[in-house]
Amino acid sequence: MKQNKVCIVLTTINSGDVLDGYCKQAEVEGARARLQIIVIPDRKTPEQIYKKCAQVRADGFDIKCPTLEEQGSYLKKLGAFSTLVPYNSDNRRNIGYLMALESGDKILLSIDDDNYCIGETYKTSSIVCEDMVTLPAIHSSNGWFNFCEMLDIEPACRFYPRGFPYHKRHEDPKVTFTEESGLVRMNVGLWLQEPDLDAIAWLAAPVRARGFKGESFLLGNDTWGPINTQNTALHRDLIVSYYFVRMGYPLAGMPIDRYGDIFSGYLSQACVRHMGHRIRVGTPVADHRRNSHNYLRDLTGELACILTLEPFTEWLHDYKLQGGTYSETYLSLADAIDHQVQHFSGQIWTDATRGYFHQMTYCMRQWVKACSIVS
Repeated sequence: MKQNKVCIVLTTINSGDVLDGYCKQAEVEGARARLQIIVIPDRKTPEQIYKKCAQVRADGFDIKCPTLEEQGSYLKKLGAFSTLVPYNSDNRRNIGYLMALESGDKILLSIDDDNYCIGETYKTSSIVCEDMVTLPAIHSSNGWFNFCEMLDIEPACRFYPRGFPYHKRHEDPKVTFTEESGLVRMNVGLWLQEPDLDAIAWLAAPVRARGFKGESFLLGNDTWGPINTQNTALHRDLIVSYYFVRMGYPLAGMPIDRYGDIFSGYLSQACVRHMGHRIRVGTPVADHRRNSHNYLRDLTGELACILTLEPFTEWLHDYKLQGGTYSETYLSLADAIDHQVQHFSGQIWTDATRGYFHQMTYCMRQWVKACSIVS
């Protein structure tokens, strides 16, 4: 297998201890020379992160940790997109994605600052650059698969990842596997300890993921699931479709938050499928030592997202995109969203909500332009 360069991108509100495991694993796998790390601090990031990155650099690793001033200078060359990256938001990881694209690295590995490396990471993530992969592919009769079924949890109960449509929960679809081949261009790694659940789940029935059941597979072309920015690897060609959607707007009186990565995952997933590429789910598994959360507060930000995702995911699952490249496909998706949001109905679908989605598609188009500038 060709040893393609990997770029880890993360934002952080912590001091950077999470970096130790990824550096150690790079040593174990002999991946130091092909690893770049980009840490994007924010106004809430402690000063210790700069010292930690300096230490990692002194240990011989290629690591960037641009100051807020350096980030501002970088954004200035990106035209209208320069005004679309707010402070105090994980949306700022978009700066890291653009830097990764500009660097020419073939593999983007997006992690959160509480995703700790516990196993083979770089070899597994490199699957997004392989010419052809043959694996079991999962097909679900209702078009959706619950990734959390791949984990052993305590206490034993059914639970779903953040972003999984509520109208598809608590069904018992027929699941089948077929051996299939294709070009994997996105790899979705899962999480032990505290899985990625929404605030409703954490308030009602908190669980722990004690193990991974051991088999990774492809998503069938008819079968979807939510994809976040935690432990997710993608080929550089997909970055133009992986814009981290901006949050922070009031929808029907509720602030929208904490689902920027879920929207980005669904949008990119739609593009991957249209381009005829494949998505693999399973390893590498990260240890999710979840940052402190106020789940009641989280819920206030998530609820508007959950309500809008119900019709949005149902529509997106079956919509047929256009375009011969990822850029063209992503732009066609932006046009389709602009048209479709006028037809959604329900309490959440106010003029302000439709306006938010029109703003989202404006950002998507500016993202494509920004990607074009740096690549």
